[in-house]
Amino acid sequence: MKKILATLLVSAALSPMASAIAADTAMTTQPVAATEITDSEIIEKLFKGSYKFWQQARNDNGSYEDKLYFEHGSNRGSIANSGMGLIALAIGHEMGWEPEAEELALVTLRMLAGKGPDISVPRNPSNTYIHFYNTQNGEQIGVDWSPIDSAIMLCGAMFIKRYFPGNKEIAALVDELYETTDLTQFIADINRGQIYLVQDNDGNNMPPKTKAFNEYMIVAALANQQAIDFKKGKQGRDARRFWNHWYETPKNLPVSYYNDIPVLSEGRTWFTSKFNFLFNHYLLNGFSASEEYQQASANAARADYSWFQSQGFEGMKEFEWGSGAGSCPDGYCVDRIVHEGIETKNPHMMISPTIIAGFIPHSERAKDDLIAMYRDDSQKAVYELPEGGTVLWRYSKTQPEWRSNAIEGVDFSTMLFGLASLPEYLGTEFFNAYNDYSNPEPANYTRPSKATLLAAE
Repeated sequence: MKKILATLLVSAALSPMASAIAADTAMTTQPVAATEITDSEIIEKLFKGSYKFWQQARNDNGSYEDKLYFEHGSNRGSIANSGMGLIALAIGHEMGWEPEAEELALVTLRMLAGKGPDISVPRNPSNTYIHFYNTQNGEQIGVDWSPIDSAIMLCGAMFIKRYFPGNKEIAALVDELYETTDLTQFIADINRGQIYLVQDNDGNNMPPKTKAFNEYMIVAALANQQAIDFKKGKQGRDARRFWNHWYETPKNLPVSYYNDIPVLSEGRTWFTSKFNFLFNHYLLNGFSASEEYQQASANAARADYSWFQSQGFEGMKEFEWGSGAGSCPDGYCVDRIVHEGIETKNPHMMISPTIIAGFIPHSERAKDDLIAMYRDDSQKAVYELPEGGTVLWRYSKTQPEWRSNAIEGVDFSTMLFGLASLPEYLGTEFFNAYNDYSNPEPANYTRPSKATLLAAE
């Protein structure tokens, strides 16, 4: 795995920002006392730490680990993390932290396209990517040939293509990935709003399906665009109809009410985990640039906060909310809020700071809640990364002694993205500019007037 400190020290000669982040990496493994630093310094520390996570999860061959373990290494890669990692490279480059981001992106894209010198990521006969694979030899792990993970990978690839518009090799590799990874084949039932969840080793769709609304909006969006770009016959026509019927406007989607707050969901009697809103927001221009979808995200954030605060849980603090996914005392949990009288879907009362951060563009309280969480005397959310860097991660209210042994990359991604969207850093327009994949014009992005490169701590 990449040795972050050494790399950053070498990069220091090229970039003052790299020097700043290297100095931060060399800090003690214990977080600075919360009373000794300002609010802005806390946010800077968390932003830097969130980027360091992606540096430490990356391997020299361009692959990204599924999880970053605190006590030992891993060789299980995630195809979705390749996409999130490519977006992280764009953020790191824009902040001045990753001067070699363009070449690093090429290493990852060559691997994904099967043109790298070390490993290739497995694809089945229908060109769908495997969810998990061995990062040392490229062998598949499990049989989850996944449309959503393939779609997240494609989003990251197209994001980095727009970010480095002058690189012809990046453009050619991304175009090849987009043209060969056919997502129109996963439209299952237009009338019911269903998309296939998985294929088998032979490229056949398996019975499990999911229903709008959730993160599979990403699959639907890319399938719709592929149908426009490549026609695709009946399969393409179905993809166009599916998008127009369900996702063209949130008015077409099911709504479940938490008290008087309308929340998009897969059904009218229950709620979906909030990462679904955030993945769609940061990866899809049709979501992030839509006033209707932005209002839907604001509603989701408000409902989520209200649910946590209304549970009557002893010791619940005002900054504690966020129903997301990731490590939990049972291993891995996907948490959801529920209607009163319904069995809980968050039995460990997990708090997800990555969800709070992801909702920064939609919630006025999100930034302050992250600061309060860092300052809290319990320090339950504060983790130190193996090679340096401070982050906030999930913790349990019912089992306060529990500590996670790893951080899942795809679930952690919205921490980096949310902090990057702050106006003092890159702003929401950074994502709107570079997730507009079908726009033939170059991205027109200008840093917010308040933005400043982070100085050394």
